Amino acid sequence: MLTTGAGMKIRRPYKPKGEMFAIIRDISGGSRMRAFCEDGLTRMVRIGGKLKKKMWCRVNDIIIIKLWTIQSDKKSDLVYRYRPSEREVLKRKGLVPKELML
Repeated sequence: MLTTGAGMKIRRPYKPKGEMFAIIRDISGGSRMRAFCEDGLTRMVRIGGKLKKKMWCRVNDIIIIKLWTIQSDKKSDLVYRYRPSEREVLKRKGLVPKELML
């Protein structure tokens, strides 16, 4: 967790569990999308059942994904989507990899 000066806590990827930053490139429908990940690969991202109705994503949103144990080079699950204010804090602090910045 990253704490800003205003007391806002921002979630960060937990690398030992296979989480990483990604940016949404296109929406496929059916709670699936394609995202460009910080390791340079494009993966299919799935919104899990618990988050399906709560998590609305758009193209160019910065997200946290968790890799699948099988087919980890092609598929992943959505863990968290950053709101615009959180996205600005991440940019300002330089925490998002340069490959994902627009």
